[in-house]
Amino acid sequence: MNKPVTKKLTNAQKNKITFCIFFISLTLTQLVMYISVIASKGFSMNSIVFNYYTDTYMDFFNPLNVSLLKKPYSSLNLGEYSIYSPLYILLFKFMSYFANGDLYDYDKSYLARFSETTLIYVIFAAITTAALSIVIYNVKKGNTITKVWFLFLCLFSAPMIYNLERGNIIIIALFFLFLYILNYNSEKTYERHLSLLSLALAVAIKPYAIIFIVLLLREKRFKDSLFSLLYSILLYIIPSFFVGGLSIIGKIFEKIPDVINQIQEGGAAYRTDIFADLDILCMSLGYNTLSNSSPLKYIIWGILVISLIVCGFICKSRWKRVLALTLVVVAGPFAELQSSLILLFIPLILCLDSDEERKAMDMVHIFLFVLVMAPLAIKDCIISFKQNTGYEIYLHSYLVSMVIMLFIFMLFIETVTMPLAGIELNDPKPEEGDAENN
Repeated sequence: MNKPVTKKLTNAQKNKITFCIFFISLTLTQLVMYISVIASKGFSMNSIVFNYYTDTYMDFFNPLNVSLLKKPYSSLNLGEYSIYSPLYILLFKFMSYFANGDLYDYDKSYLARFSETTLIYVIFAAITTAALSIVIYNVKKGNTITKVWFLFLCLFSAPMIYNLERGNIIIIALFFLFLYILNYNSEKTYERHLSLLSLALAVAIKPYAIIFIVLLLREKRFKDSLFSLLYSILLYIIPSFFVGGLSIIGKIFEKIPDVINQIQEGGAAYRTDIFADLDILCMSLGYNTLSNSSPLKYIIWGILVISLIVCGFICKSRWKRVLALTLVVVAGPFAELQSSLILLFIPLILCLDSDEERKAMDMVHIFLFVLVMAPLAIKDCIISFKQNTGYEIYLHSYLVSMVIMLFIFMLFIETVTMPLAGIELNDPKPEEGDAENN
């Protein structure tokens, strides 16, 4: 008796299945969010937003207020606000011209003229969100319905909701990173230089974006790497002359370790770095968290960075290379909390639009992307240690920190462990005759 012949799916069909699974899954989770928000009268949003009402929009208002000072890096006890890059402060200095006098009363801990400053934020949010939306719409492959649907899912995803509620300028950095990653391989000289300048602008706003220079180094484009590095240095140094002088740069980098320690010591709430899960475990068992001065932390962090950079160099898949470098930032013990999750928009789009041969493990990555994007607003605090604010564990923070660890584990398995074990990974090329994705 002849066995039934099973028709093998083409790569184009696999792409469509991947596309449908992602879109349907994320759409359903967003519907759950809307229902839960209505049922709880907004209370369930506490798991997604930075829910301390006195700190609303403060990633925007704090640097806006600091930019009004004659010496932004030396006046008052600014704490973490003293590590903003010069270009960061210069951008806010421009926006501060729309306000009159001090924006914030440090003694009473509330905004002095809330309506005035809120209007400035609304303008900022509208412009940056529109710019990001235009880029995402034009980058995403597919018809108009597909693009609009995907854009809607991005704008109402958990990372975007968090950043809009905080008012974090990382949205601008993401915009420039999109321009860099899309054009750094362009055949046109002016587009390549535009991409290098875009990376430099992203670095001048968020210095950790320099990790994406690995994409140039991997291709042995050392000249372009030097150009990008030069642009980054100039865009970091030149604005400093308008906000305090060249000496402030040393003060900024000197303050960074203290700020990271301050964030790490605040507990695990809203953190997604690799030490969040370890801190959660320690606190759950009644132990103190690992000291920030512990050599073990530096060893763990060093191993992670080296491993992800290696993955970024040797991985054959483009979107996985970008994902590996993005995870260096997302999993890093920086002062971003959940804000950096928005950077995952780039590898997500590259993954969905990829014409590379689909593998079974790609579906696991898609599932993880859905969990990161999903605004699972069902319950706010799953564990409260009653020590002080910041020591609670929020459902979304806990879930995302676990997802980040799984992303790193899977990348390491696929890129390093499997090849070393002799498991051959085929080149990620589309099958012959496959149609364009979506």
